[in-house]
Amino acid sequence: MQLPSPAEFARTSLSVFHAGRLLWLRARLPLVRNRPLILWGDESWTYAEVYREAQRYAQLFREHREKAIRAGRLQKNEQLTIGLYRDNSPAYFFACFGAALEGDLILGLNTGFRGQILATLLEQSGTPLVLTDDDYVAYLEQALDGVPQLKRDHVLVDTDQPPEGMQSLPRALDSARPAGNGRRPRGADPLLVIYTSGTTGTPKGIPCSHLKLLGAGGLIAARIGLKRDDRGYIAMPLFHSNAWLIAVMPTLFAGASFVLKPKFSASAFANDVLESHVTWMNYVGQPVHYILAALEQRFGSPEQVTEALASHPDNHLRIACGNGASARDRQKFMRYFNMAHIYEVYGSTEAVISTMLMPGDPPDSVGSVSKGVIILDENGNECPPAQVDNDGRILNYDEAVGEICAKINPNNLRFDGYFGNPEATNRKYDGNIYHSGDLGHTRKVKGKRYLYFDGRTDDWIRKDGENFSADTVAHFAQDLPGVHLAAAYGVPDPVADERVAVALQLEPGERFDPQAAFDRFIEQQKNEGMDPKWMPDFIRIEEQLPMSETNKVLVRHLRKEGYNLDANPDMAIWFRERGDQAYKKLTPDEFERLKKTFEDNGRAQALVA
Repeated sequence: MQLPSPAEFARTSLSVFHAGRLLWLRARLPLVRNRPLILWGDESWTYAEVYREAQRYAQLFREHREKAIRAGRLQKNEQLTIGLYRDNSPAYFFACFGAALEGDLILGLNTGFRGQILATLLEQSGTPLVLTDDDYVAYLEQALDGVPQLKRDHVLVDTDQPPEGMQSLPRALDSARPAGNGRRPRGADPLLVIYTSGTTGTPKGIPCSHLKLLGAGGLIAARIGLKRDDRGYIAMPLFHSNAWLIAVMPTLFAGASFVLKPKFSASAFANDVLESHVTWMNYVGQPVHYILAALEQRFGSPEQVTEALASHPDNHLRIACGNGASARDRQKFMRYFNMAHIYEVYGSTEAVISTMLMPGDPPDSVGSVSKGVIILDENGNECPPAQVDNDGRILNYDEAVGEICAKINPNNLRFDGYFGNPEATNRKYDGNIYHSGDLGHTRKVKGKRYLYFDGRTDDWIRKDGENFSADTVAHFAQDLPGVHLAAAYGVPDPVADERVAVALQLEPGERFDPQAAFDRFIEQQKNEGMDPKWMPDFIRIEEQLPMSETNKVLVRHLRKEGYNLDANPDMAIWFRERGDQAYKKLTPDEFERLKKTFEDNGRAQALVA
């Protein structure tokens, strides 16, 4: 029995093929059905066992659907919406595919959502049923007062002793006795709603249809060459699109297996990969950096890491696929694990634009793109390709860098708009143009057009009337001596626009040297293509940078605090002014002087906004 190719999906009736059917097909194949799909600690589930567990969840959801229809809360053919609010677990996977079999909809709620944000999302979605566990039920209880449609007895907790008034998920699964045939799933239906991290505002839900999940899974499995004997490593959260589009769905297509971890751990990564004979992994950028730092701390120098791992008899890692890792980090990772290539992907949960770095592509690009992908400036005009010198320095930065956009058919199948948020959907489209919210540029290399990612449009820094990418600044700051992690952002200028700030998290045991930092930035300007305008005016030192649940630096939090010592007297921050040849500590007296400058220019409010 052969599964349809990605191209065949477009020709397959959307009412026939869906994610649940893919699992069903795999559970029937003689060569696959008894192979492990999920490995979880000392436990494992075969394809056939996963399908049986998914059927149990489908029965539970059908029972709730029938009750909601009888009570008039749900139309006969309407999707039941189910919230999942928990960390990675096999049960998370079973629930998602139970919804796939039943034709229902899963909200993948980020476990970092708390309080009013959690209540708002549950209330806006109309979710009548939520599955959680002991670790997160308390946060859910705190939000229930703001969610009138979610009754306490419709919160199912993965424990035998749930809080009073809530139900035990194991007992509910055992006792489910639905009648009828349920809802027929269709390929165009949304299966998962994946939420943005909420680092720049209220999280937006992005529906992922069966067709979108299947198309991405089939394409990636084919392009990276997954085989039945491959074993993946999924530590990215299952409420994130990276895990589904790049790991779970490709695994199903290949008939392979994966090691599932409850949470990402940089220190545990090497042992996990060696002990479980992992052959491939999905990733996002910051965790890759954390893994490299953990390896170097454990083994010593880069040479010692390579000696310990590259030729280790239990090292079978050959493929990595993900997004957001720098070219430098990817090169080190490949060297440490003796890998030939890492497939860096550009894209988002919306999936309107997607690229993949293939072998032979320029390593600092994110792959080649068609003419349908365009770069637009602030006025909506198309940017020319970047011109670079022999050192790779962009000679026409202001003209070449803009927003990554795409010419699309409004009836596209990849992005159906944001869940319950038409305003956000409308902002993404302008006629037949899709706006990614990302900064980038293109270059022509050997006759092919390549895309380069430069950051987020939300992360523009505007200084002296010019815009540039905060990610570009962070790239240079990351290279300072002793720096573990860097983030860049704009802070208020006493006259107009912004000054440049970076927040640094140092390696354990390192101390910030303001003179060394100043000298390194000057060296980068002379030899490494750093524009003098990008040189940070403020440097903030933090023991731990604030992070989201998906390992993104919460830049909005840093931007809001700025360098306001009145509100944050314990802030450790250095600054420079025009003509200074070193950074100096921002003291209360210096801050009072800066405040006076703001007041003299009528911008006192900008300092505390």
